Amino acid sequence: MRGLTTLRDITIFAGLMAMAVVIITQLYPVREGPSEVPACSDCAFKLVGPYVVKQYDSYAAVESAGRQLARYGWAYYGGYPLAPGQNATCGGVMYLWVIDGVVYVSCDGSAPRFGQSIAGRPGLALDTSAFCRTGCVFVDASDGWGQIALPVTASIWGPRLASKTANTWFWVCIDVKPPPEGTYYVEAVFPGNSSLPRMEVRKTVIVKTESAVSGSNYILLQQSDPGDYRPTALKVFNLTAYWNAGSTRARIYVNPVSYFDVDNMGALLDFLLAWEDCRSCDHRGSPYLYYDEVWRLWYDGRWHLERIRGWCYDEVSLNGTVVKASGHCGSVSLTWGGDTADVYFRSAVDGAMNARLTVKYERVCREG
Repeated sequence: MRGLTTLRDITIFAGLMAMAVVIITQLYPVREGPSEVPACSDCAFKLVGPYVVKQYDSYAAVESAGRQLARYGWAYYGGYPLAPGQNATCGGVMYLWVIDGVVYVSCDGSAPRFGQSIAGRPGLALDTSAFCRTGCVFVDASDGWGQIALPVTASIWGPRLASKTANTWFWVCIDVKPPPEGTYYVEAVFPGNSSLPRMEVRKTVIVKTESAVSGSNYILLQQSDPGDYRPTALKVFNLTAYWNAGSTRARIYVNPVSYFDVDNMGALLDFLLAWEDCRSCDHRGSPYLYYDEVWRLWYDGRWHLERIRGWCYDEVSLNGTVVKASGHCGSVSLTWGGDTADVYFRSAVDGAMNARLTVKYERVCREG
């Protein structure tokens, strides 16, 4: 076999045991001409001469003098997958392994990596599933083998900004959690190198606040009406609606003559709660109607319930934590973690006026 002089001299490459889990079941005889390049799977051979392995969009080809001699699923060279349009060449001798239809090229005869370490083409991915909760985006870069680190720069633009450069996989996070409402633009870029092409991926994430309000013996109001006498125990004013309309201060009439001026604190959710504890204690038109207890409930990452006006003859609770006293109890506030606030008003004199307000907060992300 060593006596052949043709440039297409093909010899069977020895040392197949180095391929471990790949079992070569067929050896290909040496013949002259282009047909001597075997279109096989799970085989290995050596080419002597000016051969080139060229990567196309969906296949790789062994070529000589511009003529395709065999096609394979993809080509790897020096441990990296070729990008479409790239070539693999060697100085006179080229060693080829074909495993599951993928061709691995070596110029020095060293065996390729294979088995579970063969991961496929390089890739770059962004995972935004945790952004609403943590303000973080997960970046995952792969060189195709899952072993070599890639310097990737990831950036977040929007109401809050963040940028980070790291290798292989990492988190990039804004400095506030949960993230403020708005539209965020996320990008990850690998600039490319001598072996791998440039890779980039972009996503748009829209963050919104959604809340579900429920309870008993209450009404939810989007505006303040001094003449509102509708029969209920608890009037809940949605202050968030005022702030979303651009107001920095709101005047809330809890009855025809009593009002409260409240300022925008920048909370994600904001409510004013006015409670009447007895059906017969205050007659219609009384200046004390809906004035027995007035509280403010808001959420800024935690729930806060603060007394604006009240006497503590009755019982008020936030998520089971009770305020109960006799006589005037002054300023009281409660704080609670979690995504749900359950406020309960229990009358000391009229059980028919017991009322409950439950607000569930949820930050919703969707990709635009």
